[in-house]
Amino acid sequence: MTSITLPILLLLGGFVLQLLLARLLTPVGKGVLATAAVFASFLATLPLVPAAMAGIAMEAPLLPVWDGPFSLGLRIDGLSVLFMLMGTGIGAAILLFSVRYMEHEEQGTTRFYAIMLVFIAGLLLLSSAADMLGAYMAWEVIGLCSYSLVGFWYRQRAATDGARKVLVITHLAGYGFLIGLVLVYSRAGTLVWTDPAVGSAFTSGVAALFIVAAMAKSVMFPLHTWIPEAMNAPTPVSALLHSACYVKAGVYLIARMYVIGDGQWQVALEVPLLAVGCVTILVGVIFAMAQTDLKRLLAFHTVSQLGYIVVGLALGTDLGLAAGLFYCLSHALFKGTLFMCAGAIQHATGTRDLRDLGGIATAMPGTAKVWIVAAASIAGVPLTNGFVAKWLLFGAALDKGLLIVVLVGWIGSILTAFSFLKATVNAFYGVPSKAMLGRPVHEASPSMLAGMGSMAGLCLLFGLAPQLLMVPVVAPAVRSLGFDWAVQMSWLGILTDRGSIAMTVGGVVVLASAMLGLLVYRLAQAPAPGLVSVYSGGEPLPAGDRPGAVDFAEMAEHAFHPVYSLDPDPGYLRIWRGLTSVAGAAQTAARMVFEDRPLLAIGLAAVAALAGVWLV
Repeated sequence: MTSITLPILLLLGGFVLQLLLARLLTPVGKGVLATAAVFASFLATLPLVPAAMAGIAMEAPLLPVWDGPFSLGLRIDGLSVLFMLMGTGIGAAILLFSVRYMEHEEQGTTRFYAIMLVFIAGLLLLSSAADMLGAYMAWEVIGLCSYSLVGFWYRQRAATDGARKVLVITHLAGYGFLIGLVLVYSRAGTLVWTDPAVGSAFTSGVAALFIVAAMAKSVMFPLHTWIPEAMNAPTPVSALLHSACYVKAGVYLIARMYVIGDGQWQVALEVPLLAVGCVTILVGVIFAMAQTDLKRLLAFHTVSQLGYIVVGLALGTDLGLAAGLFYCLSHALFKGTLFMCAGAIQHATGTRDLRDLGGIATAMPGTAKVWIVAAASIAGVPLTNGFVAKWLLFGAALDKGLLIVVLVGWIGSILTAFSFLKATVNAFYGVPSKAMLGRPVHEASPSMLAGMGSMAGLCLLFGLAPQLLMVPVVAPAVRSLGFDWAVQMSWLGILTDRGSIAMTVGGVVVLASAMLGLLVYRLAQAPAPGLVSVYSGGEPLPAGDRPGAVDFAEMAEHAFHPVYSLDPDPGYLRIWRGLTSVAGAAQTAARMVFEDRPLLAIGLAAVAALAGVWLV
């Protein structure tokens, strides 16, 4: 039991120490303590990997003497280990980045680090809960932590509005999880994930309720509109929320559902879930192309990338699940890296607006290199983990004959590449904007570079040798969900058990892509014989001008105007304003009627209570 609960206990111990030592530690000291706690939790999770590889599920009852209908305990299998490693590993890198990022905060650092530790512990509890009740409790803990962290700068109206929106959308949709588990318990008398009685009670309707809850947490269209408003949080919060601890909760719930009744729900819900995933891919990337705020651009790319992950899980095959889970880990690495780079840029320049950036690669060469690696990974450039993730996903879709899924994913990848090309050029290269002239720009601190650089290095490592991640982590997770897939993967993500033709073609494609990239690099480095003019469709550019972020955004808005007109957020806001007006009117009426008549209020409450008892 000790080895199973140790990762969670270390995080909670760090939380307690943050509170006890709050007056003794500096902001830097608090950051070091939090980083040490999460890294220790990561090290405590590693010994669980061999058991997961052997297919052993480790159990630990948390309330062994509770004599009641519910039991709370931990059950750690391959899927649990995957999410625990992701939460603690990514969390350690992000908190290392936070040490210097948050050092100038005058107040609130204890609150920040304490909640961040509980946030990560919540993901570990969710992924290791033996039953639905424990999972739902962890689900709500994660939601409350995100609400507190998004609204960290609570004196700013934008931060509090964003936190409220996160809580309302995800919490209301989360009632689908609660209603579903109540229905399961009423039919089965138990909530243990692996109990056969739960499998008999788990209908496609219950699965649909679970998926609605997962859609809101994992920013699936049309419940994704909260995520750009969450960008008013500190960047480490955005990095952790987007990469590991919040949007991945819905991914975990969908994956965990496969242990129930041999995943029979997937037959009825495969097509709707695939459709939602594909729409989410395109909507996310199209909205990202119109952004000039760097963090909002990354936020909409989170929407798009989560669509890829859910598509992989929706396929319902061994390769599809492997692709979705490998993509889940890959996304955690490159998206966490990108957010930390955005935070480093804002920390150094005082802005994250692409219209005010330009030419900062000279002052921030380390950050520029890390950004390029992560941007290449999210775009699916060969030799990165993002390429392997897309390669596996497209292969899984082709195995089922779903060419439309491959087409949607391919289009999404192309638009993603264009979007990050725009962001990279406007932020790091070209002539500095007028807003940057005379402004001192400094490189990120060594600890910040170490945090984001370590994750960028893993993007390259798992792109070159994905078997290092697939064999010990992803494959046990797939097998824990009831699928029997013998992983045979070589360098660069080539599946050797899919036949020699696939291996040959795959190797040629990767080699050709690498050679093409080298050729482009060489041509880019070649000195030009003279001044080179920019072709702009026949219209000469003013001296010193260049196509910028606004030009790109306007082009995207014009080209994809029908998509932007389908944004569901204005509808949600109208509903919210209507409910607010009704609540205000009801409050005013109640004050006028009951303020001077307390007995009337008590009598009506008693009648309502009696009616409720009679109906039950």
